[in-house]
Amino acid sequence: MPPRTNAFQRLITLLTATLAGHAQVTESAMLKDRVTSEPREVDVLVSATTATYTVNLGIEVIAWARPADTPWIEKMRAKHENLPTDKLILVSESGFSAPAKKKAEFYGIETLTIDEACEADWPLIADMEGSGIFEVTTLNFDIAASYQLASGEIEQIAIPRQAFFPGSHGPITMDTFVRSILERDDFRNVIQANLVENHEHDFWFSYSKPGGLWQFDIDGWHGQIIELRVSLKVLQTATPIRFGSGKFRSVPFVSGTSTIKTTPLQFVLARNPNGGSSGYLIDAAGVRSLCSRLKQNEA
Repeated sequence: MPPRTNAFQRLITLLTATLAGHAQVTESAMLKDRVTSEPREVDVLVSATTATYTVNLGIEVIAWARPADTPWIEKMRAKHENLPTDKLILVSESGFSAPAKKKAEFYGIETLTIDEACEADWPLIADMEGSGIFEVTTLNFDIAASYQLASGEIEQIAIPRQAFFPGSHGPITMDTFVRSILERDDFRNVIQANLVENHEHDFWFSYSKPGGLWQFDIDGWHGQIIELRVSLKVLQTATPIRFGSGKFRSVPFVSGTSTIKTTPLQFVLARNPNGGSSGYLIDAAGVRSLCSRLKQNEA
């Protein structure tokens, strides 16, 4: 049987992924029944690895117009009784009846609902609802370094993103360093001023300082890195969105779904403790992480 999904199930998947930290989140996961060995579909599977073992959380989602009832609780309990899940969590778009919640509590099943947001002044929600447009700026980059050998000869080489270099507070990766530049407001303002929606643009920037960047000594080769060159491919898209907001496990969030059927897109952004927002987006290109900057978002 092919995996099934719907907008509400996908919303729960995105919210779970946003709040799951380093756990792995899988939508429409197929697990083997311990009795029959047949594959059974779980709406959302969260796998978290501890120091000694892996914990699997099974999340089942229902989008009825009425509250979930006791038979659904019993059906889901029976389904997971023979699946390799350590905990069952049930999510209902319309809440749960009182007997259903009592039955779930008896069996140790967690029940969740999405409540309406009580913080209507959340700037991100106001900005999105006011414009009706969700803008995403996608940045991809490659890094190269110019280095000078002890002989004075200068050459250039591609640098992997995960390569380390000596920062002022200890070793950091090239990826972390470049992203710290991309996050600067002055840098973003220059990029935004030169973008045309739905067109890919090529940019590059150079980073250097007097006296060079750092020394290297690898396999008998001595020299100095004198310049980093970063090439960027930037695409900004603007998609009409139908927005919603709420709370999930007491965390405020805003979500959106494209109103154009030929341009599938769904996202969720949850508020971080520091006041910013982060989450995930699903579109034709796959799943990407989001970092909210009101009208400027990076995927």
